Amino acid sequence: MKLKILVLLTFIIITGSLVSGCGGPTKEDVMKELKPAETEKYAIHLFYKSNLPDSETTELNIFHNSNPEFTKAIIKVQFWDQEQERNIKWAAIGVKEFPMYVIVDTNGIVLETPFLSQVKDFFGKSLLKNT
Repeated sequence: MKLKILVLLTFIIITGSLVSGCGGPTKEDVMKELKPAETEKYAIHLFYKSNLPDSETTELNIFHNSNPEFTKAIIKVQFWDQEQERNIKWAAIGVKEFPMYVIVDTNGIVLETPFLSQVKDFFGKSLLKNT
């Protein structure tokens, strides 16, 4: 009798794990959503908790629109509130501190930084090097 109960409990636990999708999305799954569709283009993702840092988002948008080279190369700017359940999947890429800027191209993450100044430096150096 005890063996039957043990087998039944084991079956329930294994079935429950499979059905619930234990483990969540993989880094590869998440990166597919974050990457820009076009080569030689970038996406900027700002991950934050609780309150969207208005001054930084405004400054990021002003920077993005300050030069035609930036608006041509940066095709996606998105903000992700980690307090919303639907955004928890982004933890699969390893973001643990907030706010965090993640710059992505078609190959993957090219910069991860909590500082907007480093985002500006990155694009200034990589996109404006010939001007």
